[in-house]
Amino acid sequence: MKRRILSLLVVLSVFLAGCTSQGHPSAKNGTSSEVTHSAHVENVSSEAKDTIRIASWNIENFGKSKATDPVRMSKIAETLKGYDIIAVQEISNVREQSDPGCPRNENACPGKRCHLIRRALEKYLNEAYGLHYKFIFSPQVKDERYLFIYNPDTVTLGGAELMEDPGDVGPICLSHPESTGMMVRQPFEAKFKAGDFDFILLTAHTSPKRNLEELNALDYFFRQAGSQGEPDVILVGDLNADCNYLRTGEYTALRGPGYIWVIPDDTDTTVSRTDCAYDRVIFGEATREDFTGRWGVVRDIPDNVSDHYLIWTEFWTDRDSE
Repeated sequence: MKRRILSLLVVLSVFLAGCTSQGHPSAKNGTSSEVTHSAHVENVSSEAKDTIRIASWNIENFGKSKATDPVRMSKIAETLKGYDIIAVQEISNVREQSDPGCPRNENACPGKRCHLIRRALEKYLNEAYGLHYKFIFSPQVKDERYLFIYNPDTVTLGGAELMEDPGDVGPICLSHPESTGMMVRQPFEAKFKAGDFDFILLTAHTSPKRNLEELNALDYFFRQAGSQGEPDVILVGDLNADCNYLRTGEYTALRGPGYIWVIPDDTDTTVSRTDCAYDRVIFGEATREDFTGRWGVVRDIPDNVSDHYLIWTEFWTDRDSE
């Protein structure tokens, strides 16, 4: 009997060791607030030098109120640190920078709100943690901006621009333009390289009122990005791709053959009581070889910081054959 009990204890200990969850990249021992999954068969350390982690986070209405609040900015910085690239949606500071041809902010700089978000991130993220993140803001697109945050020690930026929406009419920075085009907020595109892995990263924030139409439009933008000669295209962002905005069985071209959706439909990426997988990571077959299989959701987000959780995925930097 003792031998049987001892054998059971050994098996149980091995099982529990295999189920130990990974933590936030900046928290070596893990956190109970993060859900981490792995579809990859190899046991790869989260601190492996041949991988990078790309995160996406809708920081709800990220403007003056949060940028000037030390408590919330400290939480935002704590959540962001440790990733190699973070795509941020819903920057609401219209006067963050002067955009050529935009009557709403062409004289924003110099001014009190010029570079307000950038200065806050420099203070609470870079200065507080001794980091060197770079910040690339998109032009104003309707009432929001996108932002790419990247670590120049691990990733090289090859350029970034707001993708051209063929249906836009007039300045895209207007709250109510004559035509919003294929999307209210078209994707922000950047070219990155980490080790041997070069790729195009798109981030988008779809409009719930016309979500199915915009998800279909993202198929167009994805293909446009891939037509530049780089087959590795990764789309991340708040795509509202669940619940009332994308019901089970509804067709979207973005669900067609060749697209790989990393975040499963039964995942909750929202802080509120809703249980919806709004935030997604999507790439094509060419990028499958670069994906380690690891992804996660950081749930330790107070509702006064955002109504979305941060999501992340991990990629190899030494296996790209394209």
